[in-house]
Parts: sequence; C-alpha cells; structure tokens
Amino acid sequence: MDDYVSRTELSPVDRAVVRASSPVPAIQAVSANRTSDALAQDKRSALPQSDLTGSSQEELASLAEYVEVHARIAEILADLDAGSTDLAQAQDAVQAMIPRPMVLVPLPPASKEAVEHAADVARRIVARAGHAHAGQAHLRRATVEQVAVSGN
Repeated sequence: MDDYVSRTELSPVDRAVVRASSPVPAIQAVSANRTSDALAQDKRSALPQSDLTGSSQEELASLAEYVEVHARIAEILADLDAGSTDLAQAQDAVQAMIPRPMVLVPLPPASKEAVEHAADVARRIVARAGHAHAGQAHLRRATVEQVAVSGN
C-alpha cells in the first residue's frame, strides 16, 4: 500500500475561513505594592492542598532522619578536619549512628517453636548485616577505577 499523495491531488487550503479564537482566562494585573511573598502565597493557595497524613508524613519523617544523619556526619568530619577528634573517635561516632538490630525473645510461657523462630530470625539478621553494611558504601566510579588502577 502506497501512502504517497502527489501535490496535484491535494485540495487547496481555504484561507478565507475565519477560525473562532479559543477563550483565554483573564489575567490579573500585578500592582506595584504586592510583594513576591504575597504572590507565592497566592500560588500556593490556588493549588489544591493535599492531606499531609499517611504517606506524606512518613516521607517527611524519613527525609528529616536522612537530613539529621547527614548533618551529624558533616559534624564528625568537621571535627576530624579541625583536629578536635582523632580517627578512632570519628569511627566510633559513625558506628554509634548505625542502628543495632534487636531480636525480642518470647518470655518463658512461650513454646519451644517460638524461641527457635526468634533464634532463626536473629541468625538471618546477622547473616544479612554484612550485605547491608556493604550496600551502604556508595563508592563513586572514579574511586573504584583509581583503586583498580593502583592495584596493578
């Protein structure tokens, strides 16, 4: 099937037809006494406000924890750079920030299976801790290439 259409087969464009213009919403004129803060507030109030419960609150809490950790690490590195702490103290401070996994063992009225299950969970946590620790490394590509080159 051929989709080619020659120029002679095309119908001429009727330029005499006047098209109706599409309606455009009115724009308010900006007065000189309005500040940029008022404009920003108007924009925020024009947008629909979402409910900050649920996942938004969780995301904000997670972001706050992330910022706290980075601020603490920056503080440790600044102290290390200033010479107020040594490398061992900086390492201890960073290790103290890493959460320690806890396994709650059921109290004596628990069955033998419940205690064994808690022990299995503890073993799995210990086995996966190394993987999680290594996953937090976030090495840059240039660093890895430099280490690989220096090893040769």
